[in-house]
Amino acid sequence: MRAVRAFASAAFGAVALAGLAACGPSHTGETYNRAEMQRAGAVSSGRIVAIEEAPIEGSSSGIGTVGGGVAGAVAGSAIGSGRGSVLAGVGGAIIGAVVGNAVERSVTSGKAVRFYVQQENGQLINVVQTNEANLQINERVLIVDGGGKTRLTRDTGAATAAPAPR
Repeated sequence: MRAVRAFASAAFGAVALAGLAACGPSHTGETYNRAEMQRAGAVSSGRIVAIEEAPIEGSSSGIGTVGGGVAGAVAGSAIGSGRGSVLAGVGGAIIGAVVGNAVERSVTSGKAVRFYVQQENGQLINVVQTNEANLQINERVLIVDGGGKTRLTRDTGAATAAPAPR
């Protein structure tokens, strides 16, 4: 029976850690959340003048700490019997919480890019996001401000083209 509980706690821990992977960074110029749909955003244009790596610090929302603590408590309590089981459960909870927090911070950290953009009006701004679009220095971009976020996207000319005559 103890082996079944230990296996169940290990399986729970694995599922909790896999769930953390879904909490990873999504700081792309192309990903929107539901609250940002159907909202107008200001659009301007500019040219990328510099690019540098920008490390993204992982989050510590408490999900990893709680999940790791629960998994550690269950796994620890499966060890020993009586008072030893309780002490092992407490120790497992503490160790699990520390490990769960570290795993969450690791899973949610990452690398992004800081783009320095010279706007048409001469102002220099910077925007940090991931670079799935493979934007490069000297490339023209559209700067989309909306929903409390600023994003860059490649300027293909379609957004600034004059409407066709009728």
